[in-house]
Amino acid sequence: MAEINIRISDRVLKVVGTLLTVVFLLWFFSHLWESGVLRAKYQLRLFVPAAQDLQVGAAVKLDGLPVGTVSAVELAPNAADSNLRIEVVLRIDKRFQNLIREDSSAALMTESLLGGKVVNIRRGFAGLPINAGGEIRVLPVKEATLTDFLDVLGKKVGCQNEVSNPPDTKSSASTKPASATH
Repeated sequence: MAEINIRISDRVLKVVGTLLTVVFLLWFFSHLWESGVLRAKYQLRLFVPAAQDLQVGAAVKLDGLPVGTVSAVELAPNAADSNLRIEVVLRIDKRFQNLIREDSSAALMTESLLGGKVVNIRRGFAGLPINAGGEIRVLPVKEATLTDFLDVLGKKVGCQNEVSNPPDTKSSASTKPASATH
C-alpha cells in the first residue's frame, strides 16, 4: 500500500496558530466584558439590623434592574444602634452612580419563594449623587410569613362564603308581623 504524506509548512502552522489564539482571546475578553468584570465599579455601604440569607455575590438592583453585586456582609464596627448591626458593602457599576442620589433608599428583598435575598435600591431624584464609599439609607421591609399567607387565605375564604351565602332577606321579611292600620 502506498503512503500519502502531507506536508504543511511551518509558516502556515504559525499563521493558523496565531489566528486561533486571536479568536480565542477575543472570545474570552468579550465574555469578561459582558460579565461586567472589566467595567469600572464603586462601592456603597448600608447598615441593616439583620442580613439573613444575604450572600456575598447577591444581586444589587436599581428599580429592579441589575446594577451590581454585594461584595461584603460583615458585623458593623462600633455599632451603637441595634438597627445598624450589619454592614453590607455594595459594588455597583460606575455608570449608575448619577442615578443613586441622597434621597435614594435601599431594601433587602427576597428574590423569589425559594431564592435568597437581593438589595433593591429605589432611585432618587433630589440631591447630589452618593460618593464612592458613602452610605445609602435603608427602608425596613416586612417579610411575608406563612402565618400572614394563611391569614389572608382565611379572610379570602370568609369573604367568598359571605358572597355565595348571603343572609336570606325574603324569609325574614315574611315572618315579620304586619302592622295594623286603622
